[in-house]
Amino acid sequence: MDVIISQGHYPPANPSGITVVIDVIRAFTTAHYAFDGGVSRIHLVATAPEALKLKSAQPDLLLSGEIDALPIAGFDFGNSPWEIEQASLAGRELVQRTTNGVAATLRARDSAEVLVAGLINAEATARYILNQCSLKQHPQKVSLIASHPTGDEDVACAQYIRTLLLDSSNDDTDNAVTLEQASARTLNAYAAGKFFDGTHPRLRGEDIVMAANSAGDHGRVMIVNYAPSPIITSL
Repeated sequence: MDVIISQGHYPPANPSGITVVIDVIRAFTTAHYAFDGGVSRIHLVATAPEALKLKSAQPDLLLSGEIDALPIAGFDFGNSPWEIEQASLAGRELVQRTTNGVAATLRARDSAEVLVAGLINAEATARYILNQCSLKQHPQKVSLIASHPTGDEDVACAQYIRTLLLDSSNDDTDNAVTLEQASARTLNAYAAGKFFDGTHPRLRGEDIVMAANSAGDHGRVMIVNYAPSPIITSL
């Protein structure tokens, strides 16, 4: 299996393989908790006005997102797994706008299949990819995208997923990353600092603790479909 890691908002083309866009702090941790809470699907948009326009046309939609990590005026939630976990979401649809994870996902269309992930569902994502490759649904090329252009937490998650995909029998064991290591790098990431220092009442340390944990066997596979519009669904 050919597994590559790249970083930033512009995933390389992967027209015959699987691309995984990673956003640990916090977009796809938030998405996972939304699905756990009963959300049926998540719409992805590039801008806050686009999200607000969707809600104007469909008032039952719930909006979640951030600009510069902070909640957006007129949105129902920040980009916060903690806020999402407190809400009643059964049967609802969510719209996400985020700076890194959503932005990169919207640019990942040139792939046979696109998944989104954080540490919360890293194991589930790796199991799904291994199963797809064993079924020869896709050639064995996997592109792992650490969506934060400079953040170590997304790179750590990508390295952990790569470790799961290549297994300890691979010659690349010197570069193996464990869940414990990836979790520690998330808790200590530069982006995590403002959540622990009380900078803003809606930047909560709980968000980072949630992002640094794994759902293990209860993790969800989150798949992106682009037609007619970008939507995440959960297996």
